[in-house]
Amino acid sequence: MSDFEKKLAKDLNQGKEYRDAYSEAFSNEYLATQIQMLRKQRGWTQAELGERIGSNQGRVSIYEDEDYGKWSLDTLRKMASVFGLWVKISFESYGGLIHEATHFQAPRLLRSTFEEDREVHRWLELDEPVSREEQTRRGAARWAAAERPDRAELAAWLQGDLPEFNSRETTPVQQLLESIPESEEGIWTAVARELAGLMTAERSETGPLVRNTAIYRASLFGLAKAIGPRLVIQEGLHAVYGRASERYEQEGSSGLGYEGETGLVDAMIHNQLDDRWKGIWERYLTGGEHPEDFAGRSHPFLPGKTMTGIRGLLGLPKSEDYWKEVARGVRDLERRFLGTGHARLESSPNVMDELVKAIGQVFDWWGDPSAAQELMRGAIDLMRDGSWFMFAQAAWACNVSRSGWSDAVQTGEEIESKTFAMVIANGLKVYTDWQLARNDHRKEVTRLQEDSEKASRAVFKEAA
Repeated sequence: MSDFEKKLAKDLNQGKEYRDAYSEAFSNEYLATQIQMLRKQRGWTQAELGERIGSNQGRVSIYEDEDYGKWSLDTLRKMASVFGLWVKISFESYGGLIHEATHFQAPRLLRSTFEEDREVHRWLELDEPVSREEQTRRGAARWAAAERPDRAELAAWLQGDLPEFNSRETTPVQQLLESIPESEEGIWTAVARELAGLMTAERSETGPLVRNTAIYRASLFGLAKAIGPRLVIQEGLHAVYGRASERYEQEGSSGLGYEGETGLVDAMIHNQLDDRWKGIWERYLTGGEHPEDFAGRSHPFLPGKTMTGIRGLLGLPKSEDYWKEVARGVRDLERRFLGTGHARLESSPNVMDELVKAIGQVFDWWGDPSAAQELMRGAIDLMRDGSWFMFAQAAWACNVSRSGWSDAVQTGEEIESKTFAMVIANGLKVYTDWQLARNDHRKEVTRLQEDSEKASRAVFKEAA
């Protein structure tokens, strides 16, 4: 029992007059607040509600005043009808009043219309042999078709309140993705819009909707990542990032927890319709004010190391300078390692290993030989203000060979084809010499040496 409950019980024990006054005031506040919440849930103005019940804006304003207290049963029934609800009149004990007053929160007064009521539809569908996925899809379709989809219901989905949900078999995000086809764009548009709404809403609004913070955040950011990129979600994520940054500056913590921060950064990477976060990704690669610190965080509160910066740049919207910016990121990373003394065989982390990993990330992201060609073209475009050194070229050549793209990238115009062949030949020579100096005699090193020689022969053949 809370202190509030104890105090309220003592106050009510003062006598009948106090109990009558308190219960009347609470009932008035409850009813006036619910009328307002239901109206807003349906996206209506006071004038629109007034028109629907045959009244006007002024009367609705009075009905939403907790000091009014003179609603007629006929008026309440009219409101219930247009809200798609029914009116319940009930006499209650004072123990119930203590409980109601203690847990009174406006968002809990929201109610679904008959058409959107999941309990009703569960009863209607009992006779149909419907799969879990189809039940989920139907529920989402009804939800999205509403005049104003209920965010409270979406928040419940994110926490596993889905048909036949089993946390040992799936996650809320997986069930939604497996149940709602990509072609159902109307549903996904509504989901994206309301996801963003949950992100931008005040904590006082979303707090009552969250039962399990960890699951809620994982699903919120996980679904945002899965259905991106969408501008509306980017705006929502930007609001979350802004609040987290402000809290970090004030309290030294983002308030999201490590898993929440991880989910946020992944969702941000996959929802970029402009370059507002480009500076964040560049900081991961340059190290900001502490380029020598590879062990610490690259960002004040977002997790991740250098590869997060590469992924962030890869997630930027495609533009004329897209590949040049990715190549610049690789160059900045290479310069950081060289400038901090990490170009020795025994260095940890090591310039060669990290660049191989970074460019491998680029190739994995796009999964096509054209990515290797575009990345090298971007590197060539950088020559005016400093292009790649031998380590980045070696890492590019290594990943081209590992991906089996050596022949594919040497297509196109003769000059470019020869340039690519030279980079493959020389880059693989640098890489294999480096690995042999580390006593790495794996079969892969031998194969890369053979690819280097093959590319070298192609260069000389073209020259001849």
